[in-house]
Amino acid sequence: MRMDRLREHREAQGLSREALARAAGVSAKTIEAHEYGRTTDVNVSIAFRIAAALELRLDDLFSAQLKAVTLKAVA
Repeated sequence: MRMDRLREHREAQGLSREALARAAGVSAKTIEAHEYGRTTDVNVSIAFRIAAALELRLDDLFSAQLKAVTLKAVA
């Protein structure tokens, strides 16, 4: 699972990776790794902090297609 909309939301808010990282309490390398898909193992705590820093819901960081697949897998 990837936060494939992270970069889109960060850029829309005019934030640098470093500024978002500071606001979320994570490293800029962590933000970069998630933006470029170098990590697919999403730590829920980190995802919540990033979403909160961007003033988004957690699911806003993930694509609609991924949400549909996840819901189908659970059903």
